[in-house]
Parts: sequence; C-alpha cells; structure tokens
Amino acid sequence: MDNRKIRNNFMAAIASVLAVGALILEDIRFHRSVETIHRYFRVVLKGVFCLYKHVVRLPGNETHPDIRNNRRFYPYFKDCIGAIDGTHIRASVPIEIQGRFRGRKDGTTQNVLAAITFDLKFCYVLAGWEGSAHDSRVLDDALHRSRGLKIPEGKYYLGDAGYGNKTGILSPYRKVRYHLQEFSDHPPENAQELFNLRHSSLRTTIERGFGVLKKRFRVLGAEPFWSFETQVEVVLACCVLHNHIVGVDPDDPIMGDTTSEVDSQRIVHQTHQTRREAREESREWNDKRDGISEAMWTDYVTNRTMAKNKEKEGKGSQFRWSTPMNVMLLDILEDEALKGNKPSNTFKPQSFARVAKEISEKFEITCLPDHVSNRLRTIKTTWKTIQSVRNNSGFGWDDNLKMITCDKNTHDEYVMAHPTHAQYLNKKIEFYDQMAIVVGKDLATGSYAFSWGDETSPNPVVELDGESDSAVKEKNTDSSSSHSKGRSHRKRSRDAKEESNYSEVAAQLKEIAIAFKNQGPVRCQ
Repeated sequence: MDNRKIRNNFMAAIASVLAVGALILEDIRFHRSVETIHRYFRVVLKGVFCLYKHVVRLPGNETHPDIRNNRRFYPYFKDCIGAIDGTHIRASVPIEIQGRFRGRKDGTTQNVLAAITFDLKFCYVLAGWEGSAHDSRVLDDALHRSRGLKIPEGKYYLGDAGYGNKTGILSPYRKVRYHLQEFSDHPPENAQELFNLRHSSLRTTIERGFGVLKKRFRVLGAEPFWSFETQVEVVLACCVLHNHIVGVDPDDPIMGDTTSEVDSQRIVHQTHQTRREAREESREWNDKRDGISEAMWTDYVTNRTMAKNKEKEGKGSQFRWSTPMNVMLLDILEDEALKGNKPSNTFKPQSFARVAKEISEKFEITCLPDHVSNRLRTIKTTWKTIQSVRNNSGFGWDDNLKMITCDKNTHDEYVMAHPTHAQYLNKKIEFYDQMAIVVGKDLATGSYAFSWGDETSPNPVVELDGESDSAVKEKNTDSSSSHSKGRSHRKRSRDAKEESNYSEVAAQLKEIAIAFKNQGPVRCQ
C-alpha cells in the first residue's frame, strides 16, 4: 500500500470519528440509544486496525544511531535492533475463565508481548494471552507463528533474564547485579556486571515505550466493557496510533492470542526444539554474550586506566578560560541554540562536544566537554545575578548600552551590601544578548509579529456561522444589557443556547464527515 492509500485510510478513519462525535452530541441532546455509537466505534477500530501492517513494521538490519553514536554501546551491541518484553493490560472476561487471566498482577489481565525499536516505535505486538501465561511461553508462540516475530539472521533483541538466551534474544547474566540503581554508588567490578549495566541501560527503551503507551491511552488502564476480542484489537489499535504519533511528532511530551490449548477451534502448528537443540542454541548465545562482555570489560578497564593517568598528570591544575575562549564558547552555543539543539534549559551532549573540539583545535589545548559544561554553569550563575540586580527597585535598564543604571546614592548603598555586584552597575554588560540566548529561558522567534502594513493577518478573525464581527459585538451588547434580568430568565436562555450549540456542532461534524466520505470507499489491502 503506497503513501496515498495509507493517507486515505487515515482520512476514512477520521471521517468515522467525526461521525461518532456528531452522534454523541445528538445523543446528549435527545438521550437515545448508544447502539449506533458502538457500531461506528467498530468501524473506526477496523479502519485503524487495517493500518497495522503498514505502521507497525519490523526494523531493518542497520545499526540504530542511539547505539552507533554511543561508545558505551558500540561496537558491542551493533547487531541489536530493539528490546522485547511483556506487559499486563486489564481484561474483562466471563467468570468461568477468569482463573486463566489471573497472574502476578491484581485482577484479570491479558499478557501483551511487544518488541520496540530505540526510537520508541513498536515493531511487533502480540496481544490476547491470558495473564497467567509466562512471558517465555508468549515469546515462544510469537517466534513460531507463521506471520509472527521475525528476527534477521545475526541480529537480536534485548530481553530480560526470564526469556533466557536463545537465537535472536540476548538476556543478561543471572544472579549478577542488573538494575541501574544497583550501580549508583558501586561501579561494575567485572565483565558480567558491566555487561548487565549496559544491557539494562539499553533495555529501558521497552519500559519507556510501555509507559508512554499507557499514559497516552488511558483506556488501557480502565476496566474494559467490550468483548475480549475487541479488547485485544483495542490494544493493537493503540500501538498503531502510537507509532503514527511518534512518526509525525517524535517530541510529543507524553514523548507492550489465545493459546491452542484453550481454543479448540484454532490450531497453531509450531516446530518445537528438542532439549538437546535448545541446550546447543543456549550454549551458542551464551558464548556470544561472553564474547561481548569480555570485549566490553577490556575496553572499560583500559579507558579507566587512561583516565586515571590523565587525572594524575593534570592534578593540581585547573582549566583556565581566557576571553577569546569565552567568546568562542558563546558564539558556538548561540549557533547551537538557534539550530534547535537546546530543547530545554540545557544543551545536547553533541553541542558541548563541538565546543570542546573547536577550542582544543584553535588554542592547542585539551578542552573536554566537562570543562564546557562547568563553564556554562558559571555563565548561568552570572546571568541569574544580572537578572536579580535588574529586578531590584531603584534600578533602570539601558537597552542600547546593555547597562543597569542607577543614581549614586542607590549605587553606593547597594554595593555596600553586595560588593561583588559592582561590576554590573552603570557599566556595559559584555555579551548580554548572547547570554540571553545561551542561558536565558526564553528564545524570541518573532512568529507572532504583525504590522499594520502586512497584507494578511497571521491570526485572522474567524466568523462563526457566517456572523460578522459587528454581529458578535451586537450580541455582546445585548448580553450586557440583559445582565440585569432575573436568574430564571438567564437559566432558560443559557439552556436554549446550549441546546442550539449542540445541534449546530453536530450538524457541522456531519458535513465534515460526509466530505471525507465522498472521497471514495477505502478498503484494506
């Protein structure tokens, strides 16, 4: 299916959503049955579900940038294409089968297996397993389905210890420290601990993915009221929408089938390994894990030794920033901020690395990203001090000279109380505009600027239902003049107005839905 057909499917789904919205509004007004709403819900769900194979795709063979650009992970995890794990979603099932859906979580749940890439996109989802099923059993089903989880030759996903080492799944060492908080005060002491630490750092991607999914779609945490088949489809549809949102807005702040044994009508043909084959496969991947951990540990020890030697050589010496270095630092960070590499109140690591590299090359010294980070912290402190002085009573601001102004008496009294602030009073503050961009909280863009001479307004006035601006003013005038009338009269007017608004919005939504629908029927390919 090409991009045009995918777009049409999305438009068809949107049209159905709008139609459902119109029906809900009319239901609020006329209090009629919601059977039609449920029917349209199924239409929307089917439309979204048709996009699953086009939006939820298995990853390619290339190494992900998050691994390739990180020395902690590359080249050790160069063949890793994602992480895999299971999560439990609340399920509502008939009482006679609830026992199979009760696992380690409270209540009845379905066990959902998911594989995710490092950009937080789901690449495989298997939903519908009973909550009592072990994760390794669900994984085994996914690997042996005819259209199940396919892992390219030589590639693998990171899994937890419960899956064990097998072809395409690399798990951590058992009975060895693993979780990140366990290393907060005690660095790794051997190759196995170092492997588990970095394995855990990468595998948190799947936990983040489940967290975002459940936070974005609160329906996954609510008590479901559909049939269980629909509950499974809802999980898959949420993963489809999640991938679409991540694709169009990766910075979104919000930025895891039944078994053959219990379903006699569905037979799944699986190729099971003998115990000997399973042991050989596990031994092969254990050797692979050992090779990765030993190489990782060798490099780790070498780098720590070199760092300690450099620390000894430079002990007692402090990196000194000259004025030309400060100028270069502010110039580069200003450029980085304007490029969008300052997403919040700090810069991305590559920005610090760029400053360190260019200063080292130009001044022929060893400047590290930590030196840049520390210097930026000093500049932030200076900026806060300047803003604090500006906000004091009795001080003015000359924007042309970038200078805090005050009279002699105010100056003398303030300097007596704050001697170190004398350098900011009645003197030009060097690099003020650059500091405002580099360490200030706000970055002006001018996107809302508009002049009387401009041809069109960026925010044109929108007329509602064909009413002109004067008509709206007349309504406001009428509303003001009638404010003194009785409370009961206001209530009747408000009820009539709300009823009219519901009817108008419902009619408009219907018109939009019909417009989308007239583009032609869309069928799943």
